[in-house]
Amino acid sequence: MKSDLWVVFAVTAAFLGFQMGYALPPMQEVGLSAFGHGDTAVEETVESDAAMEQYEELNKLME
Repeated sequence: MKSDLWVVFAVTAAFLGFQMGYALPPMQEVGLSAFGHGDTAVEETVESDAAMEQYEELNKLME
């Protein structure tokens, strides 16, 4: 009985941890850091500029 309860706790914790990984945004992409440098701006890259342009084009098509 005791081991069954620990199995339920382990499976529940693993499932919730997995779901939290998908629920929280990637911290580096939003400019947050675990090392206290959250006030630094995220560098703009060519890839992010291209993605933003594609997003704006999709927005225009949806209107």
